[in-house]
Amino acid sequence: MKLKLSQKTLYDLEAIYSYGEDKFGSKQSYEYLKSINEHFKIILENPNIGRNRNEIKIGLHSFPHRSHIIFYRVFKENNRIVSVLHGSRDYVNFLKK
Repeated sequence: MKLKLSQKTLYDLEAIYSYGEDKFGSKQSYEYLKSINEHFKIILENPNIGRNRNEIKIGLHSFPHRSHIIFYRVFKENNRIVSVLHGSRDYVNFLKK
């Protein structure tokens, strides 16, 4: 099984890094991104670990990581990370778009 990141996820990670760099410095921001990547690996190895989020979109799952929530979908050949959003965001309305 493979892991794919959506273009939106790449933008999310870039924004997370930039915010973290401004607030906490580049080393801590880098470490935070590394820990998100570790959660990506957990999802890849255990695709059913996340919460089913069919109320947002059919087939969507979520898995928390500290202040963020990783949203992903499971397919036969890959897991696709859809977005990584801060837990304070109105992610329900954001992801329904």
